Amino acid sequence: MLFWIIVICLLILISLILYWQLIVAEGAYLGAPLVALLYDWTAERYNKIKEFEPEAEDFWVGVPLAQRLRHQSHALVLDVATGTGRIPLDLLRQPSFRGRIIGLDRASKMLAVARRDLAAHPDRVSLVQADAMALPFASGSFPSVTCMEALEFLPNPTGGLAELIRVLQPASPSQSQSGWLLTTQRIGWEARLMPGKTWNQDQLLKILGCFPLQRIEIQIWQDIYNLVWAQKVEG
Repeated sequence: MLFWIIVICLLILISLILYWQLIVAEGAYLGAPLVALLYDWTAERYNKIKEFEPEAEDFWVGVPLAQRLRHQSHALVLDVATGTGRIPLDLLRQPSFRGRIIGLDRASKMLAVARRDLAAHPDRVSLVQADAMALPFASGSFPSVTCMEALEFLPNPTGGLAELIRVLQPASPSQSQSGWLLTTQRIGWEARLMPGKTWNQDQLLKILGCFPLQRIEIQIWQDIYNLVWAQKVEG
């Protein structure tokens, strides 16, 4: 009897660990290749799972981002962890934005879905398969960089944030509308199950304070994410 109790307890423990590692953390502690594989497995169902609503996306993301770029309507935007092309689609719906977007992701099947859904905009969107921890772009290349719902799944979230900021073009007297960063902060009870991958607000503000950023705004958004806006300035 004791043997079976131990076996059952071990099975429950293993199930909980697997749930934590594969469902809550989405493979974040097991390496970037596994994270990409898990996303590839769900690529065709991803948009349905997330239940994106264009009106809400426009209100929270598309319109505010386009407004920040209103004096650079032809700006080149980099969207890191673009997935199925959420941010490119958000921006392309904004009449005031006439620029281009580069969407970058490690997951090939997610990019395939994005390529299909963005097929009507071949001149305005380029998709690149690459590692978010080593962006294949020169420093200061983009007036705006976005990375949504992804930092906590990187091998080193702080290092990933540093890469986003590295390729961001700083605002200057002649380019006052450059330097816009849009990313997310994981919140809620699941965030507490991802030690070393997520930050509370004080921790996040301290990390952001290590970079040449101003106009930092943490905005309530979803049950499990806040929006984080900031503008890079010349340091």
